[in-house]
Amino acid sequence: MPALSTATPVSFILPAHPLRRYVSTYYFFNFKSDSGELEDLLHPEWASAHYTLSGSSRGSIVGDPPVPTPDANMTGPTGKAARIFFTELNLVGIGLFPLGWYRLIGCPAEKWANKVGKIDGASEFALFGRIWTAMQGLPDHEQMAALFDHMLLQAIAGADPLEVEIENIHEALANPDISSVADLSIATGIGQQRLERLSRKIFGFPPKRLLRRQRFLRTLGNVMMDPELKWSAALDDQYFDQAHFNRDFQEFMGMSPSQYLAMPRPISIAATLARAKFVGHPLQALQGPGFSDRH
Repeated sequence: MPALSTATPVSFILPAHPLRRYVSTYYFFNFKSDSGELEDLLHPEWASAHYTLSGSSRGSIVGDPPVPTPDANMTGPTGKAARIFFTELNLVGIGLFPLGWYRLIGCPAEKWANKVGKIDGASEFALFGRIWTAMQGLPDHEQMAALFDHMLLQAIAGADPLEVEIENIHEALANPDISSVADLSIATGIGQQRLERLSRKIFGFPPKRLLRRQRFLRTLGNVMMDPELKWSAALDDQYFDQAHFNRDFQEFMGMSPSQYLAMPRPISIAATLARAKFVGHPLQALQGPGFSDRH
């Protein structure tokens, strides 16, 4: 399980190959500020379990007041950015694809969309509560990743016929040529009414919202990988013009593109660059299910 150098504040480890349909990465953040509390804005993404080993943070979905973040928490799929404030934060995360949410958690993803829950506060997170207990005292990231592999593999027993439809939807969402719900329905072979139900249940949002999020994140990812790139040059082909993108940016991120670029963003910049180098995708939500076949 290769990881980036521990000299960086962010590192990633890939899950065992059979888990890569369900889990995007294991990730490790270790930040300490010498100049007081820092703020960052984390882009929309799929769900993740988070375990704080030391330090603390507070945060919220944009538009809501920040609150203390539980040491062990599950963040559902997000359709808006999340604010985070911290001075010192040593955190471990398990990124879940929609298929991972379905097999490892099981409740409707829409229930936890744009929400953070205490892992010990909801029965559907019981597996991740057991992981939190079992990882106590483990000395390094490789041992934590090995524990995650072991416990998650045990939890996925046998195939589920719905997996094919879920992965077909995920693959189609990652395709930049698909711009409408009708296109998504044709690409997946799933009728629009059923597609609506599955999208809300497994992915957390209606298909139209998911397509808008993907369009936005493709543009955001381009600029995050090349800060010198102007927004106008980075626009996804599905945007009509800069004003169209600016409206999406305000809705998804709660601020203007220029305000966003003026922020220090210590976590998101480091994580995006490290993730692109190690995984090949700058943002989790841009990573399709076929990733497991290429690594």
